[in-house]
Amino acid sequence: MTGQLKVHDPFELIRWLAYSQPDPRKALAELIQNSLDAGARTIRVTRVRERGVAVLKVFDDGEGVIPDLDRTEALRYVATHVGHSRKRSLSPQQRLELMTQGQYGIGLLGFWSLGEMLEMRTSLPGQRPHRLVLYRDRSDYLIEPLRGRLALDEHFTEVVVSGLHREALPALVGGRVADFLASELRGQLLARGVDLTVEDRMSRGSSRKLVAVRPPRFLGERLEAFSRLEVPGQPPARLELYLRGGDPEPDGTRGVAVYAAGTLVAETFHELAALGLDRPPWTDPRLTGLVDFPALQVAPGSRRGVVPDGAAGAFAAALLGMEPALDAVLAASERRREAELDRNLVRELQRAFRDFFRQRPRFASLPVAPQETGVEPAQAETPPPGEDAGATPGAVAARAKALAAGEVPPEPPLPPPSPLSAEPAFLFPPGPLARVEIEPERLRLPAGTRRRMTARGVDESGREVAEALELAWECSPGIGGFAGGEPAEPERGARTAAGPSVTFAAGAEPGVGWVGVTARGAHAVVSTRAEVEVTDPPGPRGAGEGIPEPEMVDMPAAPWRSRLLDGRWQVNAGHRDYRALQGRPVPKLRYLALLFAKEVVLRSAQDPRFEQPLEQLVEVAAYADRNLARKGRERARAAAETDEAS
Repeated sequence: MTGQLKVHDPFELIRWLAYSQPDPRKALAELIQNSLDAGARTIRVTRVRERGVAVLKVFDDGEGVIPDLDRTEALRYVATHVGHSRKRSLSPQQRLELMTQGQYGIGLLGFWSLGEMLEMRTSLPGQRPHRLVLYRDRSDYLIEPLRGRLALDEHFTEVVVSGLHREALPALVGGRVADFLASELRGQLLARGVDLTVEDRMSRGSSRKLVAVRPPRFLGERLEAFSRLEVPGQPPARLELYLRGGDPEPDGTRGVAVYAAGTLVAETFHELAALGLDRPPWTDPRLTGLVDFPALQVAPGSRRGVVPDGAAGAFAAALLGMEPALDAVLAASERRREAELDRNLVRELQRAFRDFFRQRPRFASLPVAPQETGVEPAQAETPPPGEDAGATPGAVAARAKALAAGEVPPEPPLPPPSPLSAEPAFLFPPGPLARVEIEPERLRLPAGTRRRMTARGVDESGREVAEALELAWECSPGIGGFAGGEPAEPERGARTAAGPSVTFAAGAEPGVGWVGVTARGAHAVVSTRAEVEVTDPPGPRGAGEGIPEPEMVDMPAAPWRSRLLDGRWQVNAGHRDYRALQGRPVPKLRYLALLFAKEVVLRSAQDPRFEQPLEQLVEVAAYADRNLARKGRERARAAAETDEAS
């Protein structure tokens, strides 16, 4: 026998379709989706209490409910065609162009998870406004003229859900709803430029009452090379991928989301296990952003997850072809991150052992190449434009040594002040003095060096004033002073100075402070400050000895962790103890400090019998450090789970 499937009880099927939407926020998003599909430019969501009943309203200025039909016929069509949508015939390409999502005709049924009754009010010019009333768990409906509304030239659609469930009310608070809609409908809101506002008249206290829905912007470095993905036989997918800086989030949240024509269908690729896409690099916590493929078919009720059909299979195959290039980008980023981390750790190691050999003269320091100075990158041999040309590492070291010995070192010639950019011709002359500016705004220089600073008075528009100004400079104590035309020791330099340009001389010790200037004009007196940071000078050391920068050698099969070879300090970056510390700067710094201490003791003792015991000491300390770190992470994770549960 052959035949056709039939529904025994149509309303029973409607009941199960309505129950398939458990999230009240998603049900609200379905109502707003209908407004977006109708081409609305302004949408207002209001939560209010009317006659003691909690009500949720969605008002829009779209084209209306089936605008080519009479109001009663249009509303009757909506009520009698559950499971059928006039937008179902659109192709995926048309959906992409129109940013249209609706195709199942069951979006209104989601109101069952919101409240007890739905009322759809519609008005078009030249027709009398009408309303359609649907009831939760009832098969009857009501269509009647909208009371209190005359047949004016009004154009609006308003959906009102009354009798909101008490359990749904916490999810419908204004701020929470706005954040959810901003993420759920991100693509469509950005593409359409819709003015979507959430007004919560039921919130109390300091809760937000009126919230404009603004789609979130992704943070990180945009991967411009991955912006479009061709899918054979299907419309192209749009990608917006970002590489987050810093440590990735361990739980993998806020990763790469999946959209279908601007509507969220999967928050992360972890939800696409049916397509085999719950794997790196798409689940890599360093990635964030979205992938939008308009041909995806989603579950009609919950609008979550993807139906594994032919279009989804072609989409997964296209992503597979992109993975090698994306893996290469992530690997290069990780190498850059590790290299930068190692450079920072070397500087921290040099700070940790600063003045060690001077205060512990019984220890022999390690050999250092002439170009290694142990100072900050800002003190490189070639200073950046506008920096003190005499702040090279050799000059800094010589001046710092002379200052420590109580001598006055010779100063190199100071560079001229930075020329102010030429102003274009204006119709009106500059206005009166409004504020004073210092160049540079932030100053960072090594101890024992000098830097010229310039001040200028400007008007409200930022143009330099023409009037003569009286400028008085001052600086915070402990960071240096102002030097005159003759060389002067910074610690004994003047604390005040005058004139448009001054020479600031940093002290012999690191510190943080400020340099301020007060400008006195004909009608106003203004002042400002610039932040100043005095960094460490290179520590005193013997000829060719000090704290060297380690040379990283990748030798996984070698048992040694560090060694001195041909005057170079080498660290085995392939050793399992070092590899276990990748991405963990604090334990890695302790590990490098242990290796440095081992080499210092060996070089000082000049006894090869100490090498094996010291190597074993480092092994034991590294083992204990790994276990302590793991226990710490477990305790932190347990505490976070306890807080979340509470």
